[in-house]
Amino acid sequence: MADGPGRTGFGDVLLRPEAVPDLDSRAVDLSTTFLGLRFPFPLLINALTGGTGEAARINARLAQVAKATGLPMAVGSQRIALRDPKLTYTFTVVRRVNPRGVIFANLGAGSTPDEALRAVEMVEAQGLQLHLNAAQELSMAEGERAFYWSEAVAAVASHLPVPVIAKEVGCGLSGASAQRLLALGVKALDVGGKGGTNFVRIEEKRRRGRGSPFLDWGLPTAWSLLDVVGTCPGAEVCASGGLRSGLDMAKALALGARICGVAGPLLTAVLTGGVKAGIRLVERWKRELRMSLVLAGARDLAELRHKPLIFTGETWNFIVQRRLTAYRKRARG
Repeated sequence: MADGPGRTGFGDVLLRPEAVPDLDSRAVDLSTTFLGLRFPFPLLINALTGGTGEAARINARLAQVAKATGLPMAVGSQRIALRDPKLTYTFTVVRRVNPRGVIFANLGAGSTPDEALRAVEMVEAQGLQLHLNAAQELSMAEGERAFYWSEAVAAVASHLPVPVIAKEVGCGLSGASAQRLLALGVKALDVGGKGGTNFVRIEEKRRRGRGSPFLDWGLPTAWSLLDVVGTCPGAEVCASGGLRSGLDMAKALALGARICGVAGPLLTAVLTGGVKAGIRLVERWKRELRMSLVLAGARDLAELRHKPLIFTGETWNFIVQRRLTAYRKRARG
């Protein structure tokens, strides 16, 4: 997989070109539904930060981007604000900036139903992300060492008045993990695959470590998406982890994702160029996704999910090894 610094696996996935698309690009429909909510573009501004003055300013900028583009947004882990209410403002700023927008709260998978409800109420959220970050915790000197999460996830999912999204954070969900999480009551899955932000690497640098054998731990985003959708074909899935263009998004959506999650590139945009730079980046991704659909001969995302695909390299080997029959059929398209 030689498709970039993060090795997401999308370099091994090709949309079959349609030389005679018989489409007007202006009529291509990029809208999607996720958790019963409709969005004009299949992108979620994913969980990032909170807890400091700088984080509040970043969240305010991202909320402005979300408001201007009609995109949903997730806040970073609210644990710090639950412990210190004086930091609540670093999260509630997103609701003040975007009072009618879709916002997802965020906590760790070991949270209690009371903590989850407080996080949801803090930002008046329409959903809650529960992040699954065992590798990151084990890489932290002060991190958690016990991960009995199943009971906690089930309790939160059954008590909350809003849907729960189970979110990996850089190591990718397997199909088997996805099945377990859905059985526990979560309503959607964010694969959070390898190829984007590497939290094990971040913790290694913070500790000035000499290099961990777990820097490459996990499933690349494309593999995780293939395994989750192939194992749980009816699940609502968000693809995140190293998506860098509208073409990457098109590939993820063609593999079965309902929406794509991006964090790092938007953070960089708003830090270096402000809100306008963030909006320009979203608009660029829209143009690239629209172009991808036209060149694949798809009028909308539903058609894209049924278009033939070409798989190469290690990703094809993964499909064969995992016996993902639906994707093998599409490759024969």
